[in-house]
Amino acid sequence: MKFDKQNIFFTSDFHIGHHNVIKFDGRPFENVEEMHNTLIERWNSVVTDKDIVYYLGDLSFGRDELTKWFVSQLKGEIHFILGNHDKMKDIEKLGRFGRIHEYGTEIFIKDDELTFAKRNSGYQQIILSHYPILSWNKGHHGSWHLHGHCHQNLSKSFPDYYARKVIDVGCNGHNYTPLSYNDVKKIMLEKETVLIV
Repeated sequence: MKFDKQNIFFTSDFHIGHHNVIKFDGRPFENVEEMHNTLIERWNSVVTDKDIVYYLGDLSFGRDELTKWFVSQLKGEIHFILGNHDKMKDIEKLGRFGRIHEYGTEIFIKDDELTFAKRNSGYQQIILSHYPILSWNKGHHGSWHLHGHCHQNLSKSFPDYYARKVIDVGCNGHNYTPLSYNDVKKIMLEKETVLIV
């Protein structure tokens, strides 16, 4: 999918209704209610109704009504990539998401400032998946890869992987706030170019 505007955000792994994720991730919340309210507040502090968000999986461990209430509070047009804790029928039933992708997708965002984009008709290619991909399409030519699932746990074990043009966009690694395209771009431009064929 091609986008001519850069008003696009990325995040994942909210785990709505999941009490134990607070302990497992060391999330700074007293309970799930505080976590839910903070996630909504931080999402809406950066995302407007005119923006697009790619949510990269693992939305909820909660009841249908809790999840439906939660997603109804979020601004923007949301596209969904299923995670290991998501079921297509449950996500469709919420009636909140634009496109729903089972395994991932690739998008192109207009950005004439970037070398890769200039070689690619002015578009930066981004490969989106719930899971990290070791070798992604055009990764050795300048495309980027964004994923969730790992809750930032792989970054210490595999620093060479994260030195590449890849980011774990899981919410607990980014102050529980969606990353904008410009946030992602800034991080990517600080990374060394690592060629893996």
